[in-house]
Amino acid sequence: MSKIPRYFIGVDLHKTVLQICVLNRFGEIVEELRCRPVDQAGGELVLDRIQPYLNSGRVAIEAIGLNRWFVNRLLDRNVDFVVCDPVKLNLKILGKKTDRRDALEIARRLLLGDIDRNAKTYYATDDEYGKRKLIRARQSLVRMRQQVINQIRSLLNSYKITNFPGRLTSKKNLKKLAELEMETKELTAVLKAFLSQLVAFTESIEALDKQIKDLAQDALPRSLQELPGVGPLTALILVHELGDVRRFKNSRAVACYAGLVPRISQSADTAHHGSLTKRGNRELRHILGEWAVRLLSSDKRVRDWARSRLKRSHKNKVRMALARRLIVGVYNNVAHWR
Repeated sequence: MSKIPRYFIGVDLHKTVLQICVLNRFGEIVEELRCRPVDQAGGELVLDRIQPYLNSGRVAIEAIGLNRWFVNRLLDRNVDFVVCDPVKLNLKILGKKTDRRDALEIARRLLLGDIDRNAKTYYATDDEYGKRKLIRARQSLVRMRQQVINQIRSLLNSYKITNFPGRLTSKKNLKKLAELEMETKELTAVLKAFLSQLVAFTESIEALDKQIKDLAQDALPRSLQELPGVGPLTALILVHELGDVRRFKNSRAVACYAGLVPRISQSADTAHHGSLTKRGNRELRHILGEWAVRLLSSDKRVRDWARSRLKRSHKNKVRMALARRLIVGVYNNVAHWR
């Protein structure tokens, strides 16, 4: 049986400022600390200062992109901690919002058990975080490359230059773009600048694609890769964005994580179910939507399932309904595999 913590420590972390509030089990402020650690060594000194409270206390910190170094240092020291969802904490509702009040409120909510009941979130390991970053970086580069392609197409269309069919990133089109001279030297310079970005993005994406392919071969269950419409990238996103599926209570919790449940507004005997919340994992919801589109256009069983629904609902609603069914199926598949 785990020991009852004597201290409850709330941490409000920013890029340059670290605000800490320590409460005892009676809710009294034991210590407040505000500092500006410039590097990890400075962060270690801060932890050394509050180490007596860490030995017999519990720490709560918001789930933000800046907190990994801090949480990893807590792990190194075997500290009991919890990472909380800032959206569910909703600290802005208190009115006046300062770092000191935020740290105090986080510590108070930890003491009351509110964070464990309502705002606790999952903290990915460095290995899981690295694989997610690999996939998300590839997706981000694809979006940025498409913006460059749109700029080049716009420049070509303005002068009715139409002899670039197919993909602009093909070797043939890249060679023709490199040899193309526009109406003025300034326009040619702009084209060359866009072309250099296009080549750089394409090379980076190809390098990441190789990493993703190798990762898919080593780390994915064959049953998932054999699903219709699922390639290595889709399978990787599904597995690594879900993370440890044991943290989900049921399939509805997984659908909530993907933002594929309706908004609910309830008062007394009246309940209104609105559009999707879209407050979950964006990468997961996006890839599920793409997968649903592929299945609706190519799989006979899915088209038969969707035919009657399309008569009474918009195609986007049917697509999202299919996406929810898909994530539930993947959850059951991955849970069985793990």
